[in-house]
Amino acid sequence: MWDRNTGNWVCASRSSCRGLRFKSGRRGSRRARSATARPRDLDISFFVSDMASLHEIAGGGFDVVVALDNALPHLTPSHLRQAVRTMGSKLEPGGVFMASIRDYDNLILQRPAIQAPAFYGERGARRIVHQVWDWIDHERHTVHIYITMQSGEEWTAHHFATEYRCLLRDELASALTSAGFEHVKWLTPEESG
Repeated sequence: MWDRNTGNWVCASRSSCRGLRFKSGRRGSRRARSATARPRDLDISFFVSDMASLHEIAGGGFDVVVALDNALPHLTPSHLRQAVRTMGSKLEPGGVFMASIRDYDNLILQRPAIQAPAFYGERGARRIVHQVWDWIDHERHTVHIYITMQSGEEWTAHHFATEYRCLLRDELASALTSAGFEHVKWLTPEESG
């Protein structure tokens, strides 16, 4: 299995990885990677690589490649086409590519401005996370992510911003088909769990 961008330790801790070679293309904390891999006796190699080139990941032979957590909408249309071709080249014949994206087909109609706050963690070590979406035009928006973290009685706020483009299902399906993928199937959150 090769995890393109799910947050390497989250995937490793939630996946049944025994018997699979597991590589991650995303940077993560060394402590989180080691803490997750060692107790589960997993053979995990970590790399940082551009998903359109993957020069750091020699060979291929993966049964599954995943690009989750809305990684693909960061790419331009040409970069997207190159990335799915490159990721497909790392698969064994008959291998599976899985991706998740937001439902931009509906979001471009609604143009939401905010994603409601969510609370994580235990009292004394809580996090509050919310997003503000600043629409640039009909297909692009800047996502402002606000994370407020509690440490004991103290609270610290962090702000991150990145630009997304609205990657529609037809565009992704077309890129996958032109890269040689067959049997493109969409699953809604209700279907996929």
